[in-house]
Amino acid sequence: MAQLQDRLDITVEELEESLGASKLPRFIEKSEELFLSRIDRIVEDIVNNPEKRAVFVSGPTSSGKTTFTMRLTAGIEKTGRKAFFLSLDDYYTTKELTYDSEGRPDYETIESLDIDRASLEIKKILNHEKVKPPFFNFKTRMVEEGTREIELPENGILVVEGLHGLNPRISGNLPDNQVCKVFIMPYGTVFADTRIMDARQIRLLRRIVRDNRHRNSHAITTIDYWPMIENSEDLYYKEYLSAADYHVNSFLAYESLIIAPMALKDLSEALSMLDEGKLPPSIFMESSNMDKDYANLEEALEKARKLVKDLEMIPVIDPGHVPDNSILNEFISS
Repeated sequence: MAQLQDRLDITVEELEESLGASKLPRFIEKSEELFLSRIDRIVEDIVNNPEKRAVFVSGPTSSGKTTFTMRLTAGIEKTGRKAFFLSLDDYYTTKELTYDSEGRPDYETIESLDIDRASLEIKKILNHEKVKPPFFNFKTRMVEEGTREIELPENGILVVEGLHGLNPRISGNLPDNQVCKVFIMPYGTVFADTRIMDARQIRLLRRIVRDNRHRNSHAITTIDYWPMIENSEDLYYKEYLSAADYHVNSFLAYESLIIAPMALKDLSEALSMLDEGKLPPSIFMESSNMDKDYANLEEALEKARKLVKDLEMIPVIDPGHVPDNSILNEFISS
């Protein structure tokens, strides 16, 4: 049973002290090396055990599941074993939605996935049958036919990732000796005189930055939808963590220098649009059971303005400092 570990707490003062022509590159390099070492430990466990057939990865939104899974898959393949990754996000279905009391549709529940198809195709892949998974387009919020085929060889490893990757309906009844289960989540805190952000707020900033660049969702929309995410995750968090063999901390010591100013810019732009009367409605509320543009705009704006004050305290560096293979690119790349 996994437990949260490798907690990383850092102060704004320490972030400021990391700046400089010689200090900053090393600070970034050490942060990335620490994260990669966590992947290497799991790869070693898998490849040294020929009975392993599958890896299931779970974690809350904006934990870096996709990049972690791709890096893990590549690490396995470097050892000579064939590996394929499968994202449960591609099995989204929006046919039968449920809602919270303010009309937010629940895209986080396991029922928002086509579980029957996902579990069937996982079973087929593990039986070495050829499968062509679907593809979910987050910009159009539509399922498209996939173009990638998966056919697992006899000694191959299937790596499955998603919020519900450790749900028994997904991971099935494979014997423990054939499966590796991973729970990934950023675990740390950024302090000034008081706490600026914790693990949930770290993920919120990542989500703000990512959604604004990849999912046609501005910062106020993301904040307005965030209560649904938190409430849904609370139902699964402890179960999936306790089911895991490993917890991987995806928080990088230097990431606040990148993510915080980018989120601040996104927030400032959204607030400016509001002041100009040009703020678009929430894309999440398009499927709401209530006829309104936001679930609770007043509450979202209060949170946004507090975030702006907190984020203004964090130093800024150019995103160009982020290595090409960093997990942060899952959120900041255009």
